[in-house]
Amino acid sequence: MSHSQERLRIPGYEVLEYLGSGARSTIWRLRDKKTGQFCALKRVVRYSGDDNRFFEQAINEFKVAANFDHPAIRKYHRIRKVRSLLKLKELHLFMELCPGSSCQNNRPDNVSQTARIFLAVAEALTHMHSRWFVHADIKPNNIIVSDNGTVKIIDFGQSCPVGTVKERIQGTPDFIAPEQVYRRPLDGRTDVFNFGASLYWTLTGQAIPTILPKKTSNVPMISDLRVKPPEELNNNVPVSLSRLIMDCIEPNPIRRPQNTKDVFIRLDLIAHALNRNNHASE
Repeated sequence: MSHSQERLRIPGYEVLEYLGSGARSTIWRLRDKKTGQFCALKRVVRYSGDDNRFFEQAINEFKVAANFDHPAIRKYHRIRKVRSLLKLKELHLFMELCPGSSCQNNRPDNVSQTARIFLAVAEALTHMHSRWFVHADIKPNNIIVSDNGTVKIIDFGQSCPVGTVKERIQGTPDFIAPEQVYRRPLDGRTDVFNFGASLYWTLTGQAIPTILPKKTSNVPMISDLRVKPPEELNNNVPVSLSRLIMDCIEPNPIRRPQNTKDVFIRLDLIAHALNRNNHASE
């Protein structure tokens, strides 16, 4: 049975549409029968005894997201546990519906638009860090932009308190920071790296080489990871923006901008200069 045909019933809600899927989870659009308001549902289902970590990740996602109150961060409303014979069978996360497309599926048309989107991301990450949490999986697919330009960062399944050392490697290969691969303490500078790698991809369509080991090879030396500055791949990228991105993706966290607030300030100046140049050329 396909997801579109699956008969999902949620008490008090009308199930309207299947939106997508992830590891052991599906996303749905719902309407609250009492209020008429729309929301998104993340449904995590147990298929085997090994699925506990997916439940743990979803519970963590909800607990982490409850700490935030920012317009560019997806809100989580409540969590529902579905049991059968006292055993947890499903988890339902009721979330803010974030209509739009990810930067992965719909790359912005120009550098100015990209800068505006990532300013909102930097501001949202700064809010997260002020609450002592790291997102730890910023990537173009987790940045949603609506038709009217509203930006939302989503998916806090890998998020964790500042200083956390993960038990296993977690992250997305094209955007992962070295300290995530080496399982060292994570902090705001980890998000700075993920942010820079995401901005690089969004502007160039190419991923940076990262040190996530592949099954068929050894981990390369950091010195082997040559990265072309974004300005060489997209001549619309100003040198100032290219330098900011290269600073963000420094392998050594000490050499990166030390927080996303500093990144925001630099990107804001670049965005203003881009707008001035755009107006001057009109």
